[in-house]
Amino acid sequence: MNTSYSKLLRKIITLQRRENLIPPNSSILIGFSGGIDSSCLAVAMLKLREFFKLKRIALLHVNHMIRGEESYRDEEFAKSFAQKLSLEIFIKRVDVPKIAKEKGENIEACAREERYKAFEEIRREENFDFVATAHHLGDLAETILLWLTRGTGLEGLLGFEPKEGYIVRPLYLAKKEDIEDFAKREGIEWVEDRTNYDLSYARNRIRHRVIPELKKINRNLEETLLRMREILREEHRLLCQLTMDAIERVKKEGRRAFLELDPALQRRVVVELFGIKNFKEVKKVINRIKKGDKL
Repeated sequence: MNTSYSKLLRKIITLQRRENLIPPNSSILIGFSGGIDSSCLAVAMLKLREFFKLKRIALLHVNHMIRGEESYRDEEFAKSFAQKLSLEIFIKRVDVPKIAKEKGENIEACAREERYKAFEEIRREENFDFVATAHHLGDLAETILLWLTRGTGLEGLLGFEPKEGYIVRPLYLAKKEDIEDFAKREGIEWVEDRTNYDLSYARNRIRHRVIPELKKINRNLEETLLRMREILREEHRLLCQLTMDAIERVKKEGRRAFLELDPALQRRVVVELFGIKNFKEVKKVINRIKKGDKL
């Protein structure tokens, strides 16, 4: 297959060779919103079907029922898109506003939670090996900056992985410009979600206001953040091993061993042993141990 014209396809191939994202003879379910990212992902995976040796490809559209008639417009578009590409499609409707109200949750967070529940439900019921989502390098940059702004430890600065369990992200190395160029070259249609431009959402403010300003300083911002992430991931792996070693020592030797640890390892040991991630709460636990509490 000649992929020389497309950065997008080359980057998908590079990621597969580097990460072994999808084993041969796998079946994949593509999370399909109808937006430009998931539309390009669907077409790209079809073009690379032989390269991946995929035995089955299908789409899953989750209608969150958030945007009134626009939600049903997107659902109809998803059906039409699948039909044009001769792909099977699964439709799942979830009343996110109702669920969010009942749980007292943020709608955006609730939508994500319900979407991933739907991914797992259909994947299991229909015997798919993986769910492919259209997260790309721009999304990774947004996630890192969002966590940095809200306050985070090392884990938040890692953003997300190209593969997490049954979730795979073939567009992980692709920039938004690569996706837009692919859509133009292939004549791909998509629908726009108006909430993507709603600046009441923090992620949208990062996307439309913060990142454009940062790219005036560094036009290769996404690649720079990716390199930073790769360095931090290696260091995180080392810290995880040191933490496990420290936990073993603390279990054997008790409070005294804990007090001899470096403060960075004390925090990590508390997080692992007590399941606490809030920095202030971790600090309180450490102070109680210093005052005589047992681990």
